[in-house]
Amino acid sequence: MIERYVSPEEWRRLLVGLTVVIGLLLVLGLFALIVVPGLRNANRPPTQTPIETVTGESGWLDPTEYPPTRGYEIPPLDPQTVMEPAPDMLSRGKALYGQYCTPCHGDAGEGNGPAGSSLKPLPRNFAQPAGWTNGPGRPAIFKTLAQGVPASAMVAYDILTKKDRMALVHYVRVFAKFQEPAESVESLATLAKELATPGERVPNRIPVSMAERKLIEEYHPPSPVALTREAPTQQRPTDGGRQ
Repeated sequence: MIERYVSPEEWRRLLVGLTVVIGLLLVLGLFALIVVPGLRNANRPPTQTPIETVTGESGWLDPTEYPPTRGYEIPPLDPQTVMEPAPDMLSRGKALYGQYCTPCHGDAGEGNGPAGSSLKPLPRNFAQPAGWTNGPGRPAIFKTLAQGVPASAMVAYDILTKKDRMALVHYVRVFAKFQEPAESVESLATLAKELATPGERVPNRIPVSMAERKLIEEYHPPSPVALTREAPTQQRPTDGGRQ
């Protein structure tokens, strides 16, 4: 029937046009499936390298979480062996600093660690003389490590031995870019007296979360108490009650 209204030449032109339109639609479909997603990803900003979670014996955000450790004996400590920054003390202090302090205070001690920007107040800048809570001297830094800083993220690191705390004291002082104040003889003598110890036993430690789990696991509800009603006792009449 269509031949009555369309000549063979026009019919061929219609088929060619239809073929071209179908081809263009196929090309556009492939473009949308293959090219567009690539352009979208190319325009995205580069993904920042994720910050690795810092792990350690005490965790810098939650000091109550640390790996379970067995108790051990701490030998007697002679204060004169730890009061000065000997090479072995600095080496130990550097290792402890990387484990406990770098996340907040940064590699250079400038208070710009990956976790420091979210803390208020900001972590201490060990390179500058201002802002020290207890001071930049050895007795003052040791006090900060032993007691922490109230109303801040600086917790007490009394989980460390006194020798390790002194190793941290010496390494923290390496970052100072200022003339450190003179330390009084009395403060140094007090520190030496505090460091002196005949030895002690460190007990086993487990994190708080593990202690909570063990309490839940070991809990047994008490057996219900059976209440019995005692029969009332009859009182015998006394002689004075006879009629």
